[in-house]
Amino acid sequence: MLQIAIILGWIIAFGLMVHLVTQALKHRRLGRKQRKLAFSKIREFRRHHHFDVKRQRWVRNVDGVVIIDEANEDRRFMLALLWWLLFVLWEGYWLLEIAERFSKTTHPWQLPYVFLFVMLVVVPLAGYLFIRRRIRRRSARLPI
Repeated sequence: MLQIAIILGWIIAFGLMVHLVTQALKHRRLGRKQRKLAFSKIREFRRHHHFDVKRQRWVRNVDGVVIIDEANEDRRFMLALLWWLLFVLWEGYWLLEIAERFSKTTHPWQLPYVFLFVMLVVVPLAGYLFIRRRIRRRSARLPI
């Protein structure tokens, strides 16, 4: 009985192997076709458009019209709104912290000003530069 179970197990394993090989070959052929199609679309797009560095947008070669990706514009607007809200909350928190420490200490001019400068100026500036760099990279991508 054990020998029959082992033989059936091998037959099932061999059948699954043949099935998986045929599926892998089919998906590889389809994947290659999709890659070729994507490359041809990109090549065709680049033939008729160029990236304008001043505008940070893709522009048509024929008439200079800017290509607008509305989904990307909505995402950019929401990111800007979110970052402004975070900036206002961050600055408000630290200004309230400064006012609280200023009112509680006997020597109010001995606050850690370098730390406060870093928290009020350097951290938001670093966040702004990071987001600006990321948005520029996104706008340089192909809109297709």
